[in-house]
Amino acid sequence: MQTHFTLAQLADPDIAEANAILRACVHCGFCTATCPTYTLLGDELDSPRGRIYQIKDMLERDIPAPVETVKHIDRCLSCLSCMTTCPSGVHYMHLVDHARAHIERTHTRPLMDRAMRRLLAFVLPKPFLFRLALIGASLAKPLARFLPGTLGAMFGLAPASVPPPSRVDRPQTFPASGERHARVALMNGCAQQVLAPEINEATVRLLNRLGVEVVVAKGSGCCGALVHHMGRTDNSHDQAAGNIRAWRREM
Repeated sequence: MQTHFTLAQLADPDIAEANAILRACVHCGFCTATCPTYTLLGDELDSPRGRIYQIKDMLERDIPAPVETVKHIDRCLSCLSCMTTCPSGVHYMHLVDHARAHIERTHTRPLMDRAMRRLLAFVLPKPFLFRLALIGASLAKPLARFLPGTLGAMFGLAPASVPPPSRVDRPQTFPASGERHARVALMNGCAQQVLAPEINEATVRLLNRLGVEVVVAKGSGCCGALVHHMGRTDNSHDQAAGNIRAWRREM
């Protein structure tokens, strides 16, 4: 793909990386076959290729994110299925993150949209609050059809029951079975603790059986992916750095 960034724009490391990613794209369209939003909606603007064109235009012209572009970028699930079929190795995951950061800086969302995103960014990374929210949502689930838009969809997606907290997710050390061959820190996450605690439990059991000592560090938590995908790069870096500090204390 041909790009037209100025030298001044390319002095920005993020724009330089976006430029390299854009130039790798050959417009082949293989990505459309594996993109769930394109498969569902049939709109080229909701395909990876279509989003790449919109991101290119937005970043090259260095304009505030257009409402239409925001809509199509927001629909991307970041499942990265497109990257599995890309013959050119386009790093779409990094490109769409640059776009989201640009949107966050330059676009003012409607009030209710901003409030919902702030609520999600505050609640989901905190397992205690997220568990309470899901319990409340499961009780109110029968009312989901009466609630408008996104709010109704969120209540509709709430699980019928929420598993209790797992003992594995408390700060502690799990000794290896037999001779210890290695020692690792477990990223026990935030939402996963609430939605599927059995994953961390199985991970600890497997590692212990392989002779690996597992540490759940005090102070570790959300990896930062949630706010990162919202375009809040600084917040995501802070959360990731907090995990690193916690692991260093323990390891």
